[in-house]
Amino acid sequence: MNSVYIVVPAYNEARYLGRFLAKLIPITQRVIVVDDGSRDDTTKIAKQFGVKVLTHMTNLGKGAALKTGCEYVFTRLKANAVIIMDGDDQHDVTDIPKFKKALEGGAKVVLGVRAMDRDMPLARKVGNRLVSYLIYLLFGRYIADIPSGYKAFTSDAYRQLIWNSSGYEVESEFAVRLSRSKLPYVEVPIRTIYHGKEYGFNLLDAARIMIKLPLWIWS
Repeated sequence: MNSVYIVVPAYNEARYLGRFLAKLIPITQRVIVVDDGSRDDTTKIAKQFGVKVLTHMTNLGKGAALKTGCEYVFTRLKANAVIIMDGDDQHDVTDIPKFKKALEGGAKVVLGVRAMDRDMPLARKVGNRLVSYLIYLLFGRYIADIPSGYKAFTSDAYRQLIWNSSGYEVESEFAVRLSRSKLPYVEVPIRTIYHGKEYGFNLLDAARIMIKLPLWIWS
């Protein structure tokens, strides 16, 4: 895989972005940060590391930021594939070789799967599993960690999976479109650095996803 870029959506991530980029840049300088209308020093910090920054004038949401980054990488830079990483330093850069190895092995989509943390609230564990099983029942494909934002895909896969969601529901829509597409995918284990944050679906999130499923299925 000759040309793989890292796309990093970031919204008000001045606190963690510098720490994250300090670990990422020694591994690869093919990094695109999408500042999704931040009101802090997110762009300033990113530029200190010499990376390309794409800027939304207002906050449009994670899905929109990802689309901006992917369109730039695939259309302007003619990349073969992208790896998506969040700008809050929750994704371990030492896992990048796992994604590249899977892409080099022919995978069209690579999904990072976090270990179920014993400290994760029960409601989020149940919400995550509920959404995974729902998609399995509908499409016969079980995706273990749908909320995980650490993923990779080729340019061809992107064109088949391109999403409409502008916000954080993009992860769920991506999973639905992947399941419908029948594109082959690989799951790889990843470490997660939580910084005291909670990630995943709670039961209310799961209910919202169920409401939006028909739109994703038929669009």
